Amino acid sequence: MEVDEAHGLYARRWLVLIAYMVIGALTQLMWLTYAPITSQTQHLMGVGEFKVVLLAMMFPLLFVPLSIPVGIIIDRKGFRFAVMVGAILTAGFSFLRLAAGNYTLVLIGMIGISIGQPFVLNAVTKMVATWFPAEESALATGLGALSQFVGIMAAQAITPPLLNALGGTLSSLRSIVLIYSLVAAAGAVFFALFGKARPPKPPKRAEHDVAGAEVSVSWRGVKTVLALRNFRIFCLIVFVGNGSFVGLLQLLEKILKPKGISTTTAGSVGAVIVVAGVIGCVVFPAISDKLRRRKPFPVIATLVTAPVLFLMGALHGTGAMFLLGAILGLFLLGAFPIVLAFSEETTGAHLTGTATSVLLLLGNGGGVVMTVIMEAIKGSTGGKQGSFFWAMAFLAASFAVGAVVAFRLRENPSFAGSAAERAE
Repeated sequence: MEVDEAHGLYARRWLVLIAYMVIGALTQLMWLTYAPITSQTQHLMGVGEFKVVLLAMMFPLLFVPLSIPVGIIIDRKGFRFAVMVGAILTAGFSFLRLAAGNYTLVLIGMIGISIGQPFVLNAVTKMVATWFPAEESALATGLGALSQFVGIMAAQAITPPLLNALGGTLSSLRSIVLIYSLVAAAGAVFFALFGKARPPKPPKRAEHDVAGAEVSVSWRGVKTVLALRNFRIFCLIVFVGNGSFVGLLQLLEKILKPKGISTTTAGSVGAVIVVAGVIGCVVFPAISDKLRRRKPFPVIATLVTAPVLFLMGALHGTGAMFLLGAILGLFLLGAFPIVLAFSEETTGAHLTGTATSVLLLLGNGGGVVMTVIMEAIKGSTGGKQGSFFWAMAFLAASFAVGAVVAFRLRENPSFAGSAAERAE
């Protein structure tokens, strides 16, 4: 058996991944601190609803202009540097929110947290490229993305009952912020201890410049990745896919209300979508790594999502919404980490931070665009009851177009070829 002295595989890679996942989950928890308790926060702070909504809106508003510059920093400095910057900003500015009665300071705190998030979220593929071999990249990317969903679920599930348990006062809100801030600080320390920058030897991959910190990256890197045929297809898929998911979750209560579904039940449907997405983020990337194939998964995801969205707009009944929500989350969210891994294999490890940043920028921008379009379509076609049928039909048509485009993806021959070599 030939010994490969140029590459290594270290068990520590899983600890590095766990350390990253802790920070990834905490950024989402910090971002959505006030979202599930909007009405209570509005009352306790004595501000209007828009000001509370603006706290969470800071994330997509700042993510768009920051995403590509942060991606360049990740490619220059490596994932550890970026995640540490994000973790410090997240924890540090979270403490500023202890001035719960001062809206301006709370907003500044949320702005700082929002600045930190791209440093963490955009670093996932760089971390995977640095520590994991090609046959594990989709699974590792899926687990990294899964941490975001864990943070979202934690914010939704923990914050409302915790506020009530602490008395539902302004002091209670301050206590929640203190608890979350201390946890964020502990997470930053945990990552500092265990989020090692790189292994002694890089993992075996099709691309040999894994470390990437020495690579000279500039804005030309953006033009480089956009010149790649596969990557341009990824851009469209993520714009439609992530944008539709954001729009759907933001408007889910309003979409289901004309169907006679209560706010509480609509929230449960949203939870089912996210939980199914968590399962998909583990199952589908593992299958993709095992089969050494990427293309079938975004193709299948778009093909399945299109009719599911149409049926969600056309059908009534709580049971149907739960079933369709589960299918939607499983396929739509489950394909996302595979697209990120596919992107990294397309652009090369030295540009993966830039590539991921472009995709996440488009995903967040798509969320704003799709939400506005859905509201506009509903406003012109929804009638007195505010039906979202034609808005959902628009989303379904968008995914149908996405499926046609996804068929044009080309499988990475070096990824399949490296698998064949290992099998021999």
